[in-house]
Amino acid sequence: MNATLLGISATVGIGFAIYGTRKWLPKETPEPQEEKQFEVAKLAELSHLWKDREVQIKDAANLWREQSQENNSATPRPSFTHTEIERFFSEMIEHRSSINGIRRDLIIWLLNLLDKEGDCPSVVRKHKDEAERIYSEDSYAMLEAVPLYRHTLTVARNFIAKADQEALLADIILIALAHDIGKIPSYHDGMYSSGDHPIIAGLILNGIPEFVSLPNKEDILRAVTGHHLMKSDNILTDGLKQSDHEARQSELSALYLKMREQKNRRTENGVDTQFAAEEMEPTFARPATTELPSAERADPLGFALAKEKYTPQLINIPECIDPDAVIESLKNRINVVESTPKGDQWSVVSMPNGVIYVNPDALWETIKEVSNYDPLVYASEGFEAEKRNLMHSVITELARTKQALATEYVADGYYTSKVSIITGGGKRLSHLLIPLTAQSFGVTASELEEQKSAQLKRMVKDIKHKNKEVEQCVGR
Repeated sequence: MNATLLGISATVGIGFAIYGTRKWLPKETPEPQEEKQFEVAKLAELSHLWKDREVQIKDAANLWREQSQENNSATPRPSFTHTEIERFFSEMIEHRSSINGIRRDLIIWLLNLLDKEGDCPSVVRKHKDEAERIYSEDSYAMLEAVPLYRHTLTVARNFIAKADQEALLADIILIALAHDIGKIPSYHDGMYSSGDHPIIAGLILNGIPEFVSLPNKEDILRAVTGHHLMKSDNILTDGLKQSDHEARQSELSALYLKMREQKNRRTENGVDTQFAAEEMEPTFARPATTELPSAERADPLGFALAKEKYTPQLINIPECIDPDAVIESLKNRINVVESTPKGDQWSVVSMPNGVIYVNPDALWETIKEVSNYDPLVYASEGFEAEKRNLMHSVITELARTKQALATEYVADGYYTSKVSIITGGGKRLSHLLIPLTAQSFGVTASELEEQKSAQLKRMVKDIKHKNKEVEQCVGR
């Protein structure tokens, strides 16, 4: 036992002795490592990486924007029977890398729809809310001859020309091609009771599963369904409205030019000149309806604006509109009772206090008359906001140059006043009228009173302003 313990102690003692002397033993020499060589370059030499090709954030958005969905298009190259649609696809769609995936499929679907059913008229007026109900018979008849597919392509080209963001181009084309598909007759039977053509277009889009899968479908729907509203809340709607308006200007301009050429040919040939003259000169018929589309639109998509209060904007007055000519034309209507399909009516009436009240419809007809059929003016007829802007600008110019507006009755920034027309029988009729001064027409109130017929006095005994605070009510 003692021998065993002695052996263990000796072993432990030798072990501690070896450990204690380790630090004095020579260390192993490590293998030499190869030194890494770094490339050295000046910052200026590397700047080409970000200077050679400038990429703006708005365009770079394509790189991450729904990339997984955009790369799965399986639609083959389509062909179209209408040459104009074929050319549009070739020039605007086929070789554009930013138009791909679901949006490309939807664009092709819309072009196919227009190719098959887009020969219908580009204007409609059946629904009570249709903005195009207020086109005059002359303008409506001319625009009815423009096929829907052609008008739509014009709007799309106009809209594309305004686009400065490649990332939005597919949405812009989609919106332009879809904005009027609610006019296609095959959709009317089942949907026309739901709303006017912009609402129907929205319903059609909302029934396409691929469209519903788009994350920004509501932005597209807002632009499509809102393109005839007076107010809009996004740049896509504004761009579509402007593109649509410009398309109507170019269409009306071409149609009037064609009519003039036809008249000249017939006059040169000495045949049927009377017919040609009648065809050339619009009759300045009253609008198909003087009732504006309902301000409270149906809301089947759940987000359409329910009611609009529009503040008119000042715009540049076309050179074709001479303020003196406007005054002279309105003067010819003062205290005149006209026979119309709806019965005898007046459009401009004077009061003993020296105020002359003008129906806005009469002002619009006057503006059209003095413009000598200018396409810009006629195209505004189907866009209520543009129409009000032009009338507001003309009245503002007359107020500035001729002190024509009875400003005490009109709020700043407006041109109409809400009044009660009191008839000879004591009825009170609410209207919006434009109060002008007799002085601006170069006549006195007493002179105008002497011209009034007994019939007119029965129709209008007096005109009272609703109250002194009419400013809140004169937007229309």
